[in-house]
Amino acid sequence: MGDYKKIRQELMYQGKVVGFYKDILELPNGQVVEWDLIKHPGAAAIIPVLPDGRIILVYQYRNALDYKTYEIPAGGIEKGETALECVTREVEEETGYKAGQIDFLIKVITAIGFCDEMIPIFVAKDLVKTKQNLDPEEEIDLLAVTMEEAVDMILNGQIIDAKSISGILAYKATL
Repeated sequence: MGDYKKIRQELMYQGKVVGFYKDILELPNGQVVEWDLIKHPGAAAIIPVLPDGRIILVYQYRNALDYKTYEIPAGGIEKGETALECVTREVEEETGYKAGQIDFLIKVITAIGFCDEMIPIFVAKDLVKTKQNLDPEEEIDLLAVTMEEAVDMILNGQIIDAKSISGILAYKATL
């Protein structure tokens, strides 16, 4: 298999969060093609685990789907922030629990065919109840479920988010 050569990259539109690019590439066979690319500044996700082993899911509206979904807590990595700092902040903001222990689990690329978004996923334990501190545009409900319930929710289509499915199944594999 030969090499792919990126000839140039053109920013087509810069949104609030993501940039839309047109990449001009030369394929190994010499053909020149245009491919779409969405650049994402980065995000991180976390699986909050209660002392009884249940995990906390967030239930929130997603504009791309125009309905609410069950997910593990996640958020965008802010400028100058590490992924660990992001999930430490997000788990408390979204769930109202502060984590005493946070461990890296896996990382996933959410849409590898056209987007560079990479999401490291962590596990939070030793949770201490504090207070939910949502962003003004957020409305989040919480649901604590057993691992078996979470897997059932994946299999019956209640959890459809790639980062959540990957994170839950990876965490289950560690148990």
